[in-house]
Amino acid sequence: MGVNLDTAKRTAERAERNAKKLEAVTLYTLTEIEPILGVTHRTLLSYIKDGKLKGAVKIGGKWKISEENLTKFINGEN
Repeated sequence: MGVNLDTAKRTAERAERNAKKLEAVTLYTLTEIEPILGVTHRTLLSYIKDGKLKGAVKIGGKWKISEENLTKFINGEN
């Protein structure tokens, strides 16, 4: 029983599309966001804990926020 070539091709195409989407995502650390918002690191942690700053993820022990979620927060869409 082998892998269907059509299935393998579709899987490869899907992986390529997903990789392109990931390349387009810009992530910021809290240290990078502090001067943008004019708040302290501790305040940003409170925003994350309280659910005010949505979409925060921890990667390698550091909080990261996507540009999209940061823009929504700045525009009051969160």
